[in-house]
Amino acid sequence: MKKRFLSLILIATMVFSMTACGNKTDSQPDNEVKDESENDSYCYNISALLSEDNTYNQVLLQGFTDCLTDYLGQQHFKISTAVVSEENSSEMLAARAISKSPDMIFTAGKSTLLSAKSGTDIIPIVATGIIDFKGTLRIASLNGKSWDKTTGTNVTGVSSKPSIVDQVSLMIEATKDLQTVGILFSAEDTDAIYQNEIFEAYLNQAGIPWKEYLIPSPVDTTVTEDQNSTALSASKYVAFSAKQGMDNMVVSLGEADEAPGLNSTSSTRVALISEFWEGGKLLPATETETEAEAGSEDGEDAAASDKSSKDAKSGKASDEEEAVPTLEELISEVCSECSAIYIPYGSSLSGEMDVIGDITTAAGVTVVAGDTEVGQHSLVTLFQDPYTLGYAAGKKAVKVFNGDEISSIKIGTGDGDDAVKLYNGEIAKKFEMEFPKSFKEINEFLETYEYGSTTTRYTASGEE
Repeated sequence: MKKRFLSLILIATMVFSMTACGNKTDSQPDNEVKDESENDSYCYNISALLSEDNTYNQVLLQGFTDCLTDYLGQQHFKISTAVVSEENSSEMLAARAISKSPDMIFTAGKSTLLSAKSGTDIIPIVATGIIDFKGTLRIASLNGKSWDKTTGTNVTGVSSKPSIVDQVSLMIEATKDLQTVGILFSAEDTDAIYQNEIFEAYLNQAGIPWKEYLIPSPVDTTVTEDQNSTALSASKYVAFSAKQGMDNMVVSLGEADEAPGLNSTSSTRVALISEFWEGGKLLPATETETEAEAGSEDGEDAAASDKSSKDAKSGKASDEEEAVPTLEELISEVCSECSAIYIPYGSSLSGEMDVIGDITTAAGVTVVAGDTEVGQHSLVTLFQDPYTLGYAAGKKAVKVFNGDEISSIKIGTGDGDDAVKLYNGEIAKKFEMEFPKSFKEINEFLETYEYGSTTTRYTASGEE
């Protein structure tokens, strides 16, 4: 009797176990790709570190999260998110995350990637929101060979660099009379310099003259109480060139920390000029200019004499140090010489675009922007959905979880075919320009666009 009772219990237990397994299989996502037993209830712990609390980084994270949901199933991973703030630096967030020994760290932005990388060389790091992985991670080219897109470390990811060749095409398409191009940069802005030099290389191929203009960083802006303009002081920093200085020994200029690409004599960056440059754009002569050219030499001498008299009255010494030019003066100079201006993605000049945009628009100069923030004050720009970049980064993470060696997983890039051409309707109206249907008006587009709506996601059948 006792044996019969135990047998009944054993049979009941087996039936319950089979029922439980059957239920798990039914609820398990059809798109599960990881080779795990149905009885395994694994869950990856992922720390997500965002360099800034903005929509761009949040959308990158959403794309990353949705990709893992599609490939692994949402029950098989858990993401804890931390954002850099005044109270919590990227170093603090990275240290806190590493102390918990997560299975992976996801980073959006440069500061969190560098902090995570300096804190661990073991935990896999999948990064995006990075323009130049090679420069950011200081990856040296070996024996002059081109970079194979792998980091050789515990880092992989997807670059946020837009298609620069498409930006060049956009400038050619949107500029009525493209004679010369102005390239703006701040010496500290290494990502902008990197993009500028690629842009310049394409201009060289097309035989279009260009000239760089050094705009001191807005971070060092100094404004006195009785100034209405933005007076800028020269910056103490220098930045590496995308072509030179990257692989050289970093030498500190009186600083304790040898920050890569900064304060380095080998990385000093000065404004460059195209070999095709012949003195700026040509403007149609006006009646006033024609009359001025017909003036007598006596009139020129009188003007020179009058200037000398004014200088003498003001007590201005000939060797007096020149005043620091304002932002308005610098941009006006660019507009006088160039028919178009390029401002790359993530430029440090984004915060000055209200001033820059007003001057360039008044001068009739085309501005091609690398992102929609700058694009609000520019004639044209390209839009690339950050959701797609985050989703692509998620695919890198899936490769790591499936056993691929992260040091050999190549850095990915966005698909230039997905980029949307945008124009600023207000500026286009002032320029008396009409754009074809292949362009979208920037404000109308951004107000209605749904992030991720054009991204092809993984399906149960495995098709993408």
